[in-house]
Amino acid sequence: MARGNGEGTIVKRKDGRWMGAVTIGTDPETGKPDRKYIYGKKRKEVARKMTELKQKLFDGSFIKQSEIKLGEWLTRWNEGRKSQLAYNTYRAYKVWINKHIIPELGEVKLKEVKARQIQNLLNKKLEKRSPNNDKGLSVNSIKHIYATIHTALSQAVKEQLIVRNVAASVTPPKKQEEKKLQTWTKDEVNKFLAQAKGHKYFIIYYLAVNTGMRRGELIGLKWSDIDFNKNRIEINRQVQRTDEGLIFKKPKSKAGYRVIPTTPDVIKQLKKQKIRQNEKKLALGSNYNDDLDLICSNMVGNPIEPTKVYKYYKEISRAADLPEIKFHDLRHTFSTLFLQSNGNIKTLQQILGHSSISVTMDTYSHVTDEMLDSAAKNIEMMYKANFN
Repeated sequence: MARGNGEGTIVKRKDGRWMGAVTIGTDPETGKPDRKYIYGKKRKEVARKMTELKQKLFDGSFIKQSEIKLGEWLTRWNEGRKSQLAYNTYRAYKVWINKHIIPELGEVKLKEVKARQIQNLLNKKLEKRSPNNDKGLSVNSIKHIYATIHTALSQAVKEQLIVRNVAASVTPPKKQEEKKLQTWTKDEVNKFLAQAKGHKYFIIYYLAVNTGMRRGELIGLKWSDIDFNKNRIEINRQVQRTDEGLIFKKPKSKAGYRVIPTTPDVIKQLKKQKIRQNEKKLALGSNYNDDLDLICSNMVGNPIEPTKVYKYYKEISRAADLPEIKFHDLRHTFSTLFLQSNGNIKTLQQILGHSSISVTMDTYSHVTDEMLDSAAKNIEMMYKANFN
């Protein structure tokens, strides 16, 4: 007669040790009993462990750990979240997994991964030197690798593939001192725009430094988003590169849907862009894709490749002999100059689409500190005026 779950037996092995076998279920592929074997020097020790296991089987707390390897689980975990993540986030996780984790720990069984192995991996990546890399990864990169492992193992615990998350016992490197935001001055912005004048993507660069919009939002901007009467720009979408090509996506968050106030000069540049675009439409006729209604498009009216926007931006800024900053830093440049011009921090939060004002305050703390210092001087002058 077949044993039921929790039944078991104890025998003495030829090597002198005792072995107990407890039926923990049925193999779904073969239909045969699935047993867990327990070993010990004394029969009493094995019996105790078997009793503990039977209790776990009885109350449902027993978890049969998976035989899957860490590399396979990380890949499966990341692919399973693909539809829930922004494409660039998914790609970043994929890089951390394939380039940094799998080569070192990919063949280790998920249930056998040790905290020390993860710690050694992080330490090695921080210090590693190679022919193509004369220094280790940055602290922020190491923290990304750690976060990838920790999050994936947490999900494995939830799915009862492992008992606990060993990454919780690992000490990630301390956070690096935050780098100061790289931005341009007003003169440098004007120098950049003068150099960019006449370029096919001029309107994108002009809007970037005058609205603080993200690159994907700029590429996805449509004429229907512009209110020429009220001088307003609505943000309703972004363009993003995926494995399937360029796609339109919703903004990053609810706060990402927003209305940006703009100036008569910006409206003037948009009207000039409209004239240039209409001339191009007339030249191309039915070959131009007018359905997308994009403000700045490629030659036939389709979305621009984001990497091209960045490529030409770098060429223009170098030709103007300007300090090298990232394209996203144009957003920071706009925000810094806005605050330095006595712009309201709450208004800036809404313009940028930050979900919380604390994000805006933290990001531009260097500017708000200057504003506080300026306010202190104003208070000082106020009392001097009253008592002099």
